[in-house]
Amino acid sequence: MANAGAQNDAGTDYWPIHITRSDGQGYPNLDHSALSPNEDQDVTQQERWEVIVAGHLQNQVGPKDDKKQYKLAGFPKGYELRCAVRKDGGRDYYLYGHPLGPKANYRTPGEFALHALWLVSDSTDNSQCPCDLCPKYVERAKADRDRSLPPALPPPSSSAAVPASRPATTTPPTAAPGNPPPAQQQLAQQQQQQLQLPPPGTTGWTNVFRVGELVWYKHTAWRLGVILAITPKPGIPLHPGAPDSSYHFTLAPLGHALLEQPSLVKDCQSMRPFLTFSVPHTSMDELRDQTFDTVNWEALAARISQDPDPNKREIGRQMLGLEASKMGARAINDTFSTFDLRAQGTTADGALHVQHYGGVYLGAEMVRVGDPVRVVATPSGSPSQQQQQHQQQQASQQAALPPDANLVMLVTEIQVLTPSSLTGDARGAATLQFKGDLYRAARLSTAHPPPPGTIPSGETLGPAFAEELATRNAIDKESNPDGGNADKAVFWSWVQVGAQVLRGEQDVQGRFYVTEKLMSVIDPAKWQEWVRRGRLEEAPAYLNNRGHSGGGQYLGRRMGRKAALGNAVGVEFRVPPGMVEN
Repeated sequence: MANAGAQNDAGTDYWPIHITRSDGQGYPNLDHSALSPNEDQDVTQQERWEVIVAGHLQNQVGPKDDKKQYKLAGFPKGYELRCAVRKDGGRDYYLYGHPLGPKANYRTPGEFALHALWLVSDSTDNSQCPCDLCPKYVERAKADRDRSLPPALPPPSSSAAVPASRPATTTPPTAAPGNPPPAQQQLAQQQQQQLQLPPPGTTGWTNVFRVGELVWYKHTAWRLGVILAITPKPGIPLHPGAPDSSYHFTLAPLGHALLEQPSLVKDCQSMRPFLTFSVPHTSMDELRDQTFDTVNWEALAARISQDPDPNKREIGRQMLGLEASKMGARAINDTFSTFDLRAQGTTADGALHVQHYGGVYLGAEMVRVGDPVRVVATPSGSPSQQQQQHQQQQASQQAALPPDANLVMLVTEIQVLTPSSLTGDARGAATLQFKGDLYRAARLSTAHPPPPGTIPSGETLGPAFAEELATRNAIDKESNPDGGNADKAVFWSWVQVGAQVLRGEQDVQGRFYVTEKLMSVIDPAKWQEWVRRGRLEEAPAYLNNRGHSGGGQYLGRRMGRKAALGNAVGVEFRVPPGMVEN
């Protein structure tokens, strides 16, 4: 073994790592050729894989001060590294044995290292493995189980079916007098459940994470990714309002597509909303003053691949991916893309074409009509005459606002305005703005309530507003929302401070999250401290604003989330069923 001899001559000794647990299948008749102990390149590659995988294990689960170098004593039982000889004489290596099937393989040591980390963990649930093959294995196993179950209902006729995109105000057809047949009763129940489903791409109006959003995830250190899919955890019964902890999240790491980073699966406790942390600046001098799209990533990757040391090549690829993820995240945060077109027309003077949408990917986040968003008190930019009138009305309504008030808009319209005459510099220009009522959460006195009409019912504003009030009043030790306890002299309520106001894209700071849902994810210990103390702090103080997390070069509208993500991800993003990008 020439390579091992050369390493020993240089004074390098490896300590063996044995992976005793294995899910390897030991498939017969695999593709490609078995390795030959008489072929130097085969021997070198076998050792390279074993050293890199062991190095990952050492970095992830080994002692921090351990300076020894490790190498796998062999692949887990049932796994086999095989060689494909190209026409030009080059050799490619693939690791087979995963339960997904005899054709499934790992193409790089880094891909298998993620699976090896799961094998040495206590988990036996493949959905918790961050490798690229396990999510496909779990999905196929679920499909096999579903096919083996008898159908719960006979297929309804096309005239009775309820489209998934039907508005929530639609009700099932009224039954004729008397008791309908059981099948009709089941169909009506199924239709009603369908109408109550959360919007596509979400698991509920008040949960934190949504498909297509940028997030931070814990992978040794905090890394950046995008949510590709959300799936229920096996064995956990779902119910309306099931929290984020009931789901697994399939993530695509941010970086660059040419790095072919595998997808991974995380739970919400290993994730944070994008605006929780600030994106660090790049640490490579040659990337300073550049944008994601102006960097020659191919040249950088080619330079790294020429390093003769496989460990240095792997570290170089990881560093390149880290820098690309930072620059890619900043670029994505400076874009928006729309979905679910509802109506369109022109302004009164005919100068602008106006499109009304059901939702928008606003930088890192998904925002829908009906969502609460954090907004600034005073809109910026150069307002139109209509906007000036709105601002004058708002000024009188907001005159008495506390200086530290956190304003929340209940979004009723998402508008995109483009010039009706698309010529010259105006061609393709698009302005995004939001319309809705403004509210602030206020701690009020039962002895001196505000004027009638300024306090709406939380339930009428939607689930997020209602949950936030219920949480604040339940935890606040002095709260007395129902007036039944004279010792409690205060209560929490939403106070309206603006009616059907406009805010531009730059005035929206990000989604508003229910305090309990947000803090239970980003800082559970602090949340429990607030509960014990009986007084909440303002959770938005623990988030950045969208405008503080961009790359400094506004990129504007993109024709869909896939276009916004661009080459920052190595897999194809697909919008959830029921969403139409336009």
